[in-house]
Amino acid sequence: MPALASTKAYAAANHSRQEPPDRFADLLAAEWIKFRSVRSSYWALLCAAVPSILVGILIAQNTVSDWNNLIQHKEFHFDPLVYSFDGFQFSQLAVGVLGVLVISSEYASGLIRTTLAAVPHRRVVLAAKAVVLGAIALIGGQLLAFSAFFPVQAILHGIGKGLSITNPGALRATTAAGLYLAVIALIGLALGALVRHTAAGIAALFGLIFLLPGVISAFPAPWSDRIGKFMPTNLAAQLISQQPHAAMFTRPWSLMVLVLYPVILLLAAGYALERRDA
Repeated sequence: MPALASTKAYAAANHSRQEPPDRFADLLAAEWIKFRSVRSSYWALLCAAVPSILVGILIAQNTVSDWNNLIQHKEFHFDPLVYSFDGFQFSQLAVGVLGVLVISSEYASGLIRTTLAAVPHRRVVLAAKAVVLGAIALIGGQLLAFSAFFPVQAILHGIGKGLSITNPGALRATTAAGLYLAVIALIGLALGALVRHTAAGIAALFGLIFLLPGVISAFPAPWSDRIGKFMPTNLAAQLISQQPHAAMFTRPWSLMVLVLYPVILLLAAGYALERRDA
C-alpha cells in the first residue's frame, strides 16, 4: 500500500508538471478584445488626442501673435520643445484614467471573478493587462507626440524659433513625451488594481500628477527641489525640455526613475492581487 500511494503521488506530481501553463498569448488576445469592446477606451483616447494637439497649437499661436510684448519681460523663458507638449498636461489625465478603467471596470462589473477563475495565476493576468495597455499607450503616445510637435514648430517658424525633428534634442523630447503617456497609463493600471475602485483610482492618479507636485512646490527651499525632482511631471519635464533644470535629476536618472514608477507600483499591485479575494 505505501508503494502504491507513493506511485500515485508521483503520478499526480508528474501530471501537474506536464500540464501546460496559462498561454500568455491567449491572455493578450483576451485583453485586447476587452479593450476594444469597451466604449470608454475610445473616449479616453479621444480625450487624450484632442488637447495634446489643440492646446499646443493655440498656445503657440498666442505666443507668436504676442511675441514682441513677451520678449520685453525679463522673466519670460522660451523653450520651443516644451511648447509642443503643453497639451500633454491634460492628456496625461485621460490616459491615466484609461489605465484605471482597464481593471477597475472589471471589479465594478464582477467580471474580474470570472477572469481570475479562468486564470488562477493572478500576476499573469495583471502582466497581460500591462502589456496590452502599455503597447497601446506607447504607440498612441508616440503618434500624439509627433502629431503635436510638427504643427507647433511650424507655427513657431513664423518668428524664427521653430525646430526641425533633426535639431539636437528634438527627437529625444518627442519620443520622451510619448513614453511619458505610456508610463502614466501603467501607473493608472497599477493604482486601479491596488484600490479596486474607479473613483478612488482616479483620485489617487489626480493626486499624484496634479495635487502632490503643487503641494511640494510650496515647500521651502531646498526641499521643494529635493522632493519635487521625484515627481513624474518633473521627471518628464527634464526629458522634454531643451535646457534641463540644474536642481533636478539628470536626464538618464530622470528616465530611470520615471520608468521605475510603473514597475514598482505594478509589483505592489501584483502582490496585492495575489493576497486579496476578488
